[in-house]
Amino acid sequence: MELNKGTRKRRGNSRYYLFFFFALIGVAIIGSGIWFGLTNIDLFKFQKMQISGNKVIPDTLFYKITSPYIGMNLFTVPSSEIKAKLNTLSRVKNVKLHKRLPDTIKLDITERKAAIYLKTIEGDLYPVDSEGVVLIIYTPVYKEDIPIYSTYLSNNQIKPGIKLKYSGLQKVLQLHQRVVKEAPDFLTQISEYYLIANTINIIDAKTGTRIIPSEEDFATQISRYRFVLVNGNINRNSVVDLRFKTQVVVKAGNK
Repeated sequence: MELNKGTRKRRGNSRYYLFFFFALIGVAIIGSGIWFGLTNIDLFKFQKMQISGNKVIPDTLFYKITSPYIGMNLFTVPSSEIKAKLNTLSRVKNVKLHKRLPDTIKLDITERKAAIYLKTIEGDLYPVDSEGVVLIIYTPVYKEDIPIYSTYLSNNQIKPGIKLKYSGLQKVLQLHQRVVKEAPDFLTQISEYYLIANTINIIDAKTGTRIIPSEEDFATQISRYRFVLVNGNINRNSVVDLRFKTQVVVKAGNK
C-alpha cells in the first residue's frame, strides 16, 4: 500500500510539470504573436526625429545618417547601429537614442567642445578639444572664438577624429584648462599660445603683450598683471613674466 501511495504522488507531480511546460509554451506563443504584431503594424513606422544638444553639428547630418531607417518599424530600428554611426563623427562625444511611440526617435547629443585652434605650418587652423581630439569644421567660417596654438605640424598629420598626443600640445591644453578653471574671465583675452624653449607664452589679444604664466595661483597673478597694465607702463613689445610669486616682472621684448 505504501508503494502505491508513493507512485501516485510521483505521478501527480509529473502532471504539474507537464502543465508548467505547456503554460510556458503558451506564454512564448502569445509573446511571439504580440511581438510579431507590434513589429508589423504600420502605426509604429519610424517617421519623425527630434534632436537636442547639438550646437555645431548641423541637423542635416543627423537626418542623412538616419534616413536609411525611415519607414522601418520603430521596434526593429537598430539603435546600436545608429549610435555607432553617429559616434564616428569627430564632434560627437556621446549620444543617447530614445524611441518614442508611435513613430519618433529622439537623439540627445553631447558635442565635443573646441578648446583651441591648432595652426599648421601651412597656416590652416584645426579646432582641437581639451583631450587633443581634432574636430571637423562644417562651414568655411571660423565661428568659435578660441585661442590659436602655432605648431610645426603639417596638414597631412591632422585628421578629424584622431587624438593628438604631442607633448607641446598637451602642455598647452593643460594650461588652457587651468585658465578655464582658475580665471575663466581671462579666456577671451587670450589670442594665442606658443612655446619658446619649452615655456608657454600667452599673447594678450587686447594689448599684444607676451605673458609667461605662473605655475601656481594663476588667477592671482593675472589680477596683478591687470593692475600693472592699468597703472604701469607696458608697451606692446613687453614681456610680462608672472612666474614670480609676489611680483610682476616686465621685460623688454624678445627676452
